[in-house]
Amino acid sequence: MHKTINVAILIYPGVEVVDMNGPIDVFMKANRYNKNRYHVFTVAESAGIVQSEEEAVQIKPKFTLKNCPPPDIIVIPGQVMPQGSPRPFGNGSETLVHWIKNQGQNTGTTIMSVCVGAYILAHTGLLNGKKVTTHWQAIESLQKEYPKLILIKNVRYVADGQFVTTGGVTSGIDGALFLISKIDGPSIAQEVADVMVYNRDAPLPPDTILPDSK
Repeated sequence: MHKTINVAILIYPGVEVVDMNGPIDVFMKANRYNKNRYHVFTVAESAGIVQSEEEAVQIKPKFTLKNCPPPDIIVIPGQVMPQGSPRPFGNGSETLVHWIKNQGQNTGTTIMSVCVGAYILAHTGLLNGKKVTTHWQAIESLQKEYPKLILIKNVRYVADGQFVTTGGVTSGIDGALFLISKIDGPSIAQEVADVMVYNRDAPLPPDTILPDSK
């Protein structure tokens, strides 16, 4: 019998809905083929309503950082803050960053960022010396802010040890499918991609490909 795998999806003000929902859907669909192996839940700092990007969606988290089950996988979605915020994205609180850093001390815990969620993960210091990617529009600024990261361009995701970082928005689906392939095997990962009508082999959009000099 398979051990239950706790998948914690972090949410916070300004969370990007696709960044959050893409991986949720992958793990939930995988449960059709592996006897409900994944326990997927949302986690926030407090139990109150969380406003998504542009306040289009209100989200009630299932757990808080203090009472959530011990996570085996943590997903850090991207975050876009309203105009006038001190930082436009990746503005994780010190409480959140500290929690992620503590979880990352357990080498058995996988942590995946989606899009500019990489900023929050990078702020923990856990990615120093690691190969990392993020949204193509944010790679240059992430490298400047966190020079100890090894930024990889023109990929949908990068895996380095216990960390998986993914590119923009829908690339969170690719990162989650990569984890399904590792845990459940490539055939189940492909079953999930097929039921989601998702083409894992699609090329990157040409206007998102960065030259080596940038």
